[in-house]
Amino acid sequence: MVKEDEFIDGSDVRFLPIVSAYAAKLGIVEEMDRRIPSRSDVSCGRMVLALIPDALSGRSPLSRLERFLADKDVELPPGTEVPASKLNDDALGRAPDRLSDYGTNKALTALALRAVQLFDLDTSHVHYDATSHEVHGACDLYRRQEHSQPFVITHGFSKAHRPDLRQLIQSLLCVDHGIPIHSKCESGNESDRTLNGRPLEVIVEKMRALGRDNFVYIADSAAVTERDPGLLNDPEKGCRSLSRLPATYKECGRVIAQAVEADTWTDYGAIADGPGTRYRDPAHYRGYETEATLHGTPYRVVVMHSDAHDERKTKRPDRDVAKEKAGTEETRAKQRKLDHACLPDAEAAASRIEEGAYHRVHVSVEEKPKYGRGRPKADGTRTPGEMRYRLAVTVGPHEEALAKAREEAGCFVLITNAPLEGPQGMSARGPPGRVQGPACGGAGLRVSQG
Repeated sequence: MVKEDEFIDGSDVRFLPIVSAYAAKLGIVEEMDRRIPSRSDVSCGRMVLALIPDALSGRSPLSRLERFLADKDVELPPGTEVPASKLNDDALGRAPDRLSDYGTNKALTALALRAVQLFDLDTSHVHYDATSHEVHGACDLYRRQEHSQPFVITHGFSKAHRPDLRQLIQSLLCVDHGIPIHSKCESGNESDRTLNGRPLEVIVEKMRALGRDNFVYIADSAAVTERDPGLLNDPEKGCRSLSRLPATYKECGRVIAQAVEADTWTDYGAIADGPGTRYRDPAHYRGYETEATLHGTPYRVVVMHSDAHDERKTKRPDRDVAKEKAGTEETRAKQRKLDHACLPDAEAAASRIEEGAYHRVHVSVEEKPKYGRGRPKADGTRTPGEMRYRLAVTVGPHEEALAKAREEAGCFVLITNAPLEGPQGMSARGPPGRVQGPACGGAGLRVSQG
C-alpha cells in the first residue's frame, strides 16, 4: 500500500528489459570496458550500452540522448543507476572517439565471437551485402584533396532514390539469421561490383576467427565479376561460394534455354518456412543442374524456376508479344494495299516477310485482274486488260515459342564453385539444411554438406 508521502513514477520501458537481458548475457559492458579502459564517470562500455536503445528507438540525435534517457528506468540500460545528466555531449564525444581508436570492427568481432559461443549460432554460411545511407547537412571533412579520411561522403547511386543527397555505403557480413559479424563504411560513390571484389580475404579471416573453415559465402549477383576466379578455390584464401549469375552473361541465357528445352526439372517444392499469406501461397521451385564457363573457369549452376518469379517476369515477354504483333499487323495492312506487276516480284516480296519470334506468318499470292473500261459481255464475263498480284498475309500466335519464353522468364540461375560430392560437397537438394539470402533472390537453397 502506498503511503501519502510516497510518490510512484512510471516510465514506458517497451523493449528495454529485453535489451538489458541480452546485453547482460553477451557481457557488452564488461567486454568493452576490458578492451577500452576509461577513468570517466561513465565507462565506454556503459556509454555503448546507453546508445543501443537510442538506436533501436529511431536514432534520435546524439545531443538528445540525455533527454531520451531522462524518463527511462535507470536500472535498465545503461545498466546501473547512472544519472541521465552524466550522458552529456562531452561523454558522448569521448566514448565514440575511444571506440574508433580501438577499432569498431575489432570490438564487433569480439562480441560476435561471444554471441556465436553463447547462442550456438549457425556459421555454416555467411552473407555479404551493401547498402547506402543518405546524410543531410554540410560535409567539411574533404576540403583538402589529401584528406586522410577512410571513406568519402559524396553523391552516388542512391538505393533510396535520393540522388540529391550525399551518402556513404555500408557493407555488412552476417551469419545465421542476420547476425552481423563485420561491418565497414565505404565511399558513397563505390559500386556494388567493386565492393564485392574486395571482401573475400576479410570474410575468410573473420569466419576463421569464429572457428569456421568450411563455410559457404553467399552474395548477390554483383559478386560475379571478372576478378581472378582462382582466388575462390585457393586453399588458404578462398572458400565455397554461392551467388546468382547475372542475366548480362550470355551463359545465363544459354543455360536457361537449355533447361527449358530439356524439360527434366527436379521438383524442390516450397522452400519458405511460412505457410504463405492470405493472397499468395509460398513460391514453388523446380531446378535443373548443369555447367557454365565464366572467364575460362567451369562452374556448377542450377537453373531455378519459381512460379512466383514467373508471375512478375512474364510481363516482359507479354510486352514483346504485343510489340511484335503490332509490327506484323502493320506489315499485313501495308501488303493489302500494295500490288505487284508480275508474279516473280510478288513471290520475291513474299520471301522477304519473316516470321516473328512469337507469331507464325503465312503469306500467299493472290491474283488481282485489272479490267478495261466498258460494260461486261452479254454473258457477264469480262476480259482482264492485265493481271496484278497482291500478298495475303495471315498472322497467328506461335504458342510453343510463347510458352517457352514465359517459362524462361520465370527462371534465374545460381552459380557455385562447390563440388557436388565429398567433404566440401553441396547439393541443390539434400537434407533439411537451408541456406537463405540475397544470392537466392530471397528464395533459399537447400544444401547438404559433407
